[in-house]
Amino acid sequence: MIAPLLNAIAPLVLMMALGHLLRRTLVRSESVWSGIESIVYYVLMPALLFATIARADLAALPWSDLLVSLYGTILIMAALALAPLAFGSARLSNPTRTSLFQGVTRFNLYVSLALGVSLFDAQGLALLGLLSGAIVVFVNVLCVSVMVSLTSGSLDWKRMLTEVGKNPLLLACLAGGGASAFNLWLPAFGWHTLERLGQTALPLSLLAIGAGLSIDKFSQNLPLNLYAGAGQLVLKPLIAWGFVWATGLDVVYGAVVFLLLATPTAPSSYILARKLGGDSQAMASIIVFQTVVGFATLLALLTLWQVVNGVRFT
Repeated sequence: MIAPLLNAIAPLVLMMALGHLLRRTLVRSESVWSGIESIVYYVLMPALLFATIARADLAALPWSDLLVSLYGTILIMAALALAPLAFGSARLSNPTRTSLFQGVTRFNLYVSLALGVSLFDAQGLALLGLLSGAIVVFVNVLCVSVMVSLTSGSLDWKRMLTEVGKNPLLLACLAGGGASAFNLWLPAFGWHTLERLGQTALPLSLLAIGAGLSIDKFSQNLPLNLYAGAGQLVLKPLIAWGFVWATGLDVVYGAVVFLLLATPTAPSSYILARKLGGDSQAMASIIVFQTVVGFATLLALLTLWQVVNGVRFT
């Protein structure tokens, strides 16, 4: 039962390790890796999301239950991250609080899609792409609004909408949803081109994540890392499991929701922290800690999911 999961997760770990090795040996130029990250973020990953969502049947999905499970879990984690502010007992500065907030609300799109390719059939992978888009929209609005509010003291709606509106992943998801709704026609070579671009997104993104990992940050801000890691990697997926059970979602749909909400936080959180005045150093340490630890927790939680639900991943 554990073999399919191990076979799916191990290549991701090895590709990240390879990226880490390449960054320190063959390709040491930071500009090269920065260029790869930009290509993945602005071209390859949007192509993957658009192609996956555009050809999916949106109408047949139990959207209410899916969105309640996704958004309900994220809102609970957001409330837990911000609760100390409401009671006047916050020990973290506002910039550091925004890093904690991102650390327990965002998700790693690259890891979830890379795992989904190995674990799910075409239907499950299409659902994963759709729900990824739903989370990208929701979490970006949530994180940008909270960060702008905490770092500037007030919510600048124009700035928030500008930042959200420039997100290429969000735009790709919206475009894919529109293409699906209006049955967009493309010639076969057009879809093949998008597919080829999407296939290169996942390995390149994993190499780039590995290249960007600075292991010496693993133990920096350790109490904060442990706190954010426990919330993101353990509490959050368990809350999601509770919502899946409560809504009675089909086991396949539930597995997709569970996977999305059990991944480490997004590496792009660091970029957002730098752009919007967050604590980028604390964010970097949270990302490194969760990325290193997160594959072990994913393996344990997905195995538990199989055992409890009596199913096997493909």
